[in-house]
Amino acid sequence: MKILIVNNLYPPHSRGGAETAVVAESRALADAGHDVTVLTTRPWSGFGSLSPSVTDESGVNVLRFYPLNLFWYRNDSKHNAFTRALWHLGNLLIPHPGGVLRRVIRDLKPEVVHLHNVNGLSYWYPRICDRMKVRTLFTVHAVHYAVPSGVIIRNEPPSKLFTPFAALLRWVLKSSATITAPSQWLLDFYAARGFFKGQKTIVIPNPSLMGRLVPDPLTSHLAEKASGGWREGEAPAAPPAGESRGRTAGSRSDRTRHEPFRFLFVGQLEPYKGINVLIAAAHRLPEAPRFEIDIVGDGSMATELRKLRDQRVRMRGKLSGEELVRAYENANALVMPSLCEENAPMVIAEAFGAGLPVIASRIGGISEMVADGENGVLVAPGDVEDLALAMRRMLEHPEIIPPFAHHARERAARYTPASFTAALLHLLAKPRT
Repeated sequence: MKILIVNNLYPPHSRGGAETAVVAESRALADAGHDVTVLTTRPWSGFGSLSPSVTDESGVNVLRFYPLNLFWYRNDSKHNAFTRALWHLGNLLIPHPGGVLRRVIRDLKPEVVHLHNVNGLSYWYPRICDRMKVRTLFTVHAVHYAVPSGVIIRNEPPSKLFTPFAALLRWVLKSSATITAPSQWLLDFYAARGFFKGQKTIVIPNPSLMGRLVPDPLTSHLAEKASGGWREGEAPAAPPAGESRGRTAGSRSDRTRHEPFRFLFVGQLEPYKGINVLIAAAHRLPEAPRFEIDIVGDGSMATELRKLRDQRVRMRGKLSGEELVRAYENANALVMPSLCEENAPMVIAEAFGAGLPVIASRIGGISEMVADGENGVLVAPGDVEDLALAMRRMLEHPEIIPPFAHHARERAARYTPASFTAALLHLLAKPRT
């Protein structure tokens, strides 16, 4: 099958989980023998960058171009609110990105176009695909089509200034595309605001590469089973006899009690990610058992956090690839104390792939991933005491970590590229309605 995947960013240019999902999807489909092309953006490098240039990256043809606008999407944080508002208008009014998509579809003649994030390209992309009569899937990854900032803080309603924007995009994005999202929470969010009425919607969890980077017999077995297609209601089978259900020997969950327990935070270092809540909770924990907190990421709070005089908090900076894998392998638990409505955080899928239990805020779609008391612990958003109690429970009762890790590995099978590809191809095998 010839498939065109579209997203506003693609590594080495990336921002969050959507890019990880697109890489995992494109490589998994290519490995399965499909002809895959990715259309994405690149920074301005002269007038030649307005036309797509192609590279072969791990068996995937990647077309990169600069979509004409006030600035490149990756640089939006460098501009004020007024300039960003004009940029959003550019996504509606500037015809250049739409013209590029039309030419690519005419040249490639794909059987399917899979749209991901189209902000930073053109909001007209779903309708363009309709006009060109190509079957289209449209995956929504965040709230930014209704709330341009993409961030909704708990108990802080979005500005009413966003209402006209949402009303306009509700009409612009209307098409025959099948809508997918990584969580039911996000589909419900858009449905409550009148988006995608009459269109088919389905939840397909985002794929993570962590299961591929950190192999595990149980995850591999379940992923293989999923790729063959479970029948509805069928329970996952046990792994073949003799295969381990736990983490590999030498992993953090097997280390002795006297070593520091290591909590891991991975994400943007912004107030809405709950960093201050995490630091305050750490200050409420006793000196023993010993623990450390590794903070991975970058953002506006990085300088402030580096000034902390707490030897237990270690700033690791932004990590990727094998360095990020090692950060997961060297941790005992992931902590995600978000104050904003989260969709389906990729870091949780990555943590599960590495066999880590998760302590996370009970907010947005997180509860669809973290089963409280099974593969992690859910806490009240912004509640320092609740977070401290959850962290203390893991510190003082290390015997709960192995069963948590086991269930995390089981859940990780939902987020493998094989599982995602099976779900996607199953959807595409159905007749177009």
